[in-house]
Order: sequence, then C-alpha cells, then structure tokens
Amino acid sequence: YSKYSLLVKDMMKISPYGTLYYRVYGGKINGAIPFTNLENHPGNDLYYYNPFAFNLMTRFEYLSDKFAGVNVEHNIGSGLFRFIPITRKLKWRQFYTVKTLWGSLSSANQAANTYIIIPYPKVYGFKTLNNKSYVEVGTGIDNIFKVFRLDFVWRLSPSPSYAGSGSKFGIFGSFQIQF
Repeated sequence: YSKYSLLVKDMMKISPYGTLYYRVYGGKINGAIPFTNLENHPGNDLYYYNPFAFNLMTRFEYLSDKFAGVNVEHNIGSGLFRFIPITRKLKWRQFYTVKTLWGSLSSANQAANTYIIIPYPKVYGFKTLNNKSYVEVGTGIDNIFKVFRLDFVWRLSPSPSYAGSGSKFGIFGSFQIQF
C-alpha cells in the first residue's frame, strides 16, 4: 500500500485581536489493507483536553482512507474579561476553537474490514464518515492561576444519536504552563 499525507500549521499574531493557531491536514491511503494501517482519527475518551484530538469523538471511532481536516484556535486575550474587574486582575484569557474532519473509506477497504466496520446506529466497532463532516466547536478560559485551562466543547455533526456513541457537549480541563 502507499500512504500520502500533508500537514500545514502555523501561528499568526493578529494585533490587537489576539493569536490565531491553525492546522490544515489531509491524506490518502491506496490499497486494500487492514484497519491498523488505515487512518484511525484521534478521539479522546479522557477528561482532559487534547488539542490534537477530537474531544467528543471516542478513540478509534472513525476509519478513513481519504481524509482532510482543519483545526483553528483563536486566543483573543482578555476579550470580555477585561470588562469585569476580578477577571481583569486575574488575567484570564478567552479563546474559541473549531475542529473539522471529512473522511471516507473505499469499498475495497470496507470489504477487507467487513467484520470490523459496524454500520450506524451500532455502538461498538469502527465507523466511517462516508464523505460527511465531523465538526466540534468550543470556547473556554485559559491562564487560570497561570496553569489551568477550561474548555467547553460542542459536537455539531454528526449528532451523537446518529453516530451511536459519544455526547453532544463536554467540559474538559487541562494543565499548561504559559508565560
């Protein structure tokens, strides 16, 4: 088999509107191969925030052999917190995130992994997005006591009832040192 992938990421300062982080990626896998060599999109089953995973997607939920995605985080600095005296003094920061994924699985790979891929609305096993999109949006607060971050994340599509697992909303905490 052959596997091709591309990743472009950068950070842009947008004065006075904060900082924009983005990550654009995509890939294609040729050949009928077992699921271990296909693209298992990163999900997060834990309670801490992972910036490189889809936090409301369970681990190993979706398989693809053709995929593309965009992750964007806009840290706007003090934002609305500058108008509240206590949060201005604490120097909390506000941010927004958007994570999207498009993927599909060829019929050859579906046939090669027939006993692994489970159609909707089953709960267990791998699924494929079938050229649909997976979208998460979020907002939150970072720089809490200089080391904590709190994320509020919503899953927009596919809906958890359609996907058969996961939830529509999650709150995640993380620990990070910022200066």
